[in-house]
Amino acid sequence: MHSAPTDTDVDDSTLASDAAHEDRATRTRRITDLAVFVVPTVVYLLLILLGATTSNIGIDSQRQDPQQPLGLHIGGDQSIRSDEFGTGSPIWIGQIARDGVSAIPPLSASGDLFAQLPSGPISTIVFFESTAFHLGSIVPAEMLFAMKWWLPTYLLFLGLPVWFRQISGRLRWGYLAAVLVAVSPATAWWSGIPVNTLGFVSAGCALAVFGSRALSSRLWVRAALAFVLAGILLARTPTYYQPTAIVVGIPLVLATALVILTDRSRLRVRIAGLAAVTASGILWTGALLWESRDAIATGLTTVYPGLRQSSGQALDAGFVFGATNLGWLRFQTVGAGSNQSEITTSYVALIAAVMILLAVGRLSGGRRVRWIILAVAIPALFWTSWALVSWGDWSSSIPLINRVPASRAAMGAGYLAVIAFCLALSHFHVAGKRRLVVAGSSAATVVALSVWGGVSLRASGLLAELAPWMIALSAVVAGFAVFAVIFWPTRIWPLITAGAAALAVTVTAQPVLFGLGDLHASSTAQQMTLWADASRTDGTVWASDSPAMNSLMAATAVPTLSYRQQIGPDRERWELLDPTGAFETMWNRGGTHIAFEWTSSGIEFDQPYADTLILRASPCLVQKRIPEFRHVVSTRPLDAPCLTEIARLPWSGRTQYVYDVTPAP
Repeated sequence: MHSAPTDTDVDDSTLASDAAHEDRATRTRRITDLAVFVVPTVVYLLLILLGATTSNIGIDSQRQDPQQPLGLHIGGDQSIRSDEFGTGSPIWIGQIARDGVSAIPPLSASGDLFAQLPSGPISTIVFFESTAFHLGSIVPAEMLFAMKWWLPTYLLFLGLPVWFRQISGRLRWGYLAAVLVAVSPATAWWSGIPVNTLGFVSAGCALAVFGSRALSSRLWVRAALAFVLAGILLARTPTYYQPTAIVVGIPLVLATALVILTDRSRLRVRIAGLAAVTASGILWTGALLWESRDAIATGLTTVYPGLRQSSGQALDAGFVFGATNLGWLRFQTVGAGSNQSEITTSYVALIAAVMILLAVGRLSGGRRVRWIILAVAIPALFWTSWALVSWGDWSSSIPLINRVPASRAAMGAGYLAVIAFCLALSHFHVAGKRRLVVAGSSAATVVALSVWGGVSLRASGLLAELAPWMIALSAVVAGFAVFAVIFWPTRIWPLITAGAAALAVTVTAQPVLFGLGDLHASSTAQQMTLWADASRTDGTVWASDSPAMNSLMAATAVPTLSYRQQIGPDRERWELLDPTGAFETMWNRGGTHIAFEWTSSGIEFDQPYADTLILRASPCLVQKRIPEFRHVVSTRPLDAPCLTEIARLPWSGRTQYVYDVTPAP
């Protein structure tokens, strides 16, 4: 016979069951915590090992023979992204070719700060991944390039989910936000420029909150390390593309300050934590800017962009709400004097859904959470108005704000809308009919804004080939994704659906390139690398009349007069070519492509575009004024008396004639 269980036996069994449940929960939590860091790290390392990027350096113009390209290249290139494949990426590859040694521009101030390359002890720490370029002689160049290319995205997928969990206790909405940011049209068609800001800022903000909470737990070393690292990451904010940094970087930092100030620890500890991370950020940023003070001073006195001021403008709705319609962009011609990059944004329409969630929905966390969401949502609304409303000429005098053109405000506002939307959903818990009302009204509003944006793109001629059925389909998909994530916030499939819908918009936008293509592996690139080593040793410089050859020379570390002047001019050097200063308004500019057209005599200046300066010049006269100019590359044969042909090389599908320049006796 068996005796009946006693109350004590039942209690012991219940306690054992509870303990087992707690153990499983603890193990699950530990596995999740580990996966948050391990999974992105494994993916990042795999991309590095493969040397895979979405760079456009595999475009035909950057090939020795476009009919026989080297390496594996999948998908179509973005010809509009010449800033990336013609300037930014070749500069990074050139730094790798020099084993991390900074270039010395022969006509300009150093552009290292805004290329995020180290030029001193502080930038060596802040731009830590570029410091690894010193390993160029032992680590394959394509791996170092991929490491730098993907670092912001890696930090985005580390930082944003952790930051969300610090606020809401949930990772999933942070991952949705990271996906929407990473695959947004503006990310795809701007070569990842927005992510370059958001990746470092989100990781820095997550470290700031972590450090503050470690401080409240008296984990002094952990807190100090977090504050230092947060300051290093946040110091990069003003160094890449300032309009994006202003629009998306500042609101996230302000929201993080609110997170720290409204935490549950003692007020004194919260203030100390905020003060510590603020001091770290200011010190690192100040030291970095001081280190580059000469280049910054040069940039601030240029005609462009140093003196540029912008005001709020009433752009067409397509520039603001058109993102959901851009899945067809790869296959259409952009009209109205614009291009693919200029018309792309992120999902600004989501800000309407955020307002509905705040007004009608119930959010856990009370006023604290609402203020954190509003810290992101209010700037999103402001920047949307900067792009939708004509503010008048007076608005160009608003400090800091006037550094952001309306089109860049529209681009950045979408990222803030995405983050605010996901933050609101991470605290949303309305049930029953009210949830249906919130989901339905939010989806309907997004559909309406999507249609407005699509119709505007079509009517304005920006995307005249955008058919009505394309506009309707884009709006329906966007509306369903919004409805699903709001109506079923606890399910995984709506998040996957929303992420897949966003990915579908840009999946065809970018190529996938393994390696560095012809910029590194071709016989012409290898020959230019040998000449580059010799020129850096003897102090001579080159010049070319071909933009494609200029990119190759940058990628192979050839010292050259024909390149892009990133920040501003070296006045003394330019006065050698323009002794009277008659053409200062042409060469006193940042972001300017310096191009040559070889003539038999004289030097003439021409500026056919705002960002292009053409010097129509005799190579013999250029050498007379700049003695170290000793090598010419031309797309046609030259017969100047000072020239001696030394080689003919294929590049960009053309023969490039290479000459030595002999100084006049």
